[in-house]
Amino acid sequence: MGIIDAYENAEFRNKISVVATLIKMSLADGVLDDNEMKIITKVARSYGIIDPSDLLYIIKNYEKYSLEPTYDYNERIEQLYNLTKIIYADGHIDRAELKLLKNAILSLGFPAKNLDIIYEKAVGLIVDDVDIETFNREIKKVNKI
Repeated sequence: MGIIDAYENAEFRNKISVVATLIKMSLADGVLDDNEMKIITKVARSYGIIDPSDLLYIIKNYEKYSLEPTYDYNERIEQLYNLTKIIYADGHIDRAELKLLKNAILSLGFPAKNLDIIYEKAVGLIVDDVDIETFNREIKKVNKI
């Protein structure tokens, strides 16, 4: 499915919005480095964005997309995992990235009352380099849905 077809498919549109948000978060410090690009490419491919020209289009137009939450809770946690991972891809996290992460947590549909605890836990887990299963389990514990 090409990028243009995304407007007819809400699930694919959601995936494009996640990739665009990954790009936005990567550029928060002014640089899209190799580690960040590897994560973006991996996530894009897992979402079915295979054609390099489609990914290039998203990179050039990332500001046109806003993060759209999915209804599936586990997918939201996976998206949070990728978004948190991207801000730490270069080994440090700056204030602009942290602000974007907090906004992303809310945009993904996590409750505002749990924002700080989810934020702190997500960053800590990524710094500790946990896998997606551990991340999922630990975020569920602190979010207590």
